[in-house]
Amino acid sequence: MKLFIDSTACRSMAHCRTCRDREGGRKRRQFWSEHFILPDGAVDFECPFGGRWDKPPSRGVGDTVEKMIDIIFFGKIKECEGCRKRRATLNKRFPYTKKG
Repeated sequence: MKLFIDSTACRSMAHCRTCRDREGGRKRRQFWSEHFILPDGAVDFECPFGGRWDKPPSRGVGDTVEKMIDIIFFGKIKECEGCRKRRATLNKRFPYTKKG
């Protein structure tokens, strides 16, 4: 059986949001466990690329940029003061508003 982290399902990063939803993504991870060898041999495995469980939704463009950088660099970039300022500035200037 193939390792999950070597599969297109993992490497494409198209399923990160679903995979990192601890409760909601469990059914999907269970499906993958039938076809791949999962990290740690468990359905609720830690992401080998640093993806975090249940990351809160983006408040604005700054949060989205941070998530994209995290995905592109596999979570290996350490957050700094400049990162926090950029995120806060972008969130303030371009917030996501709730409709309804």
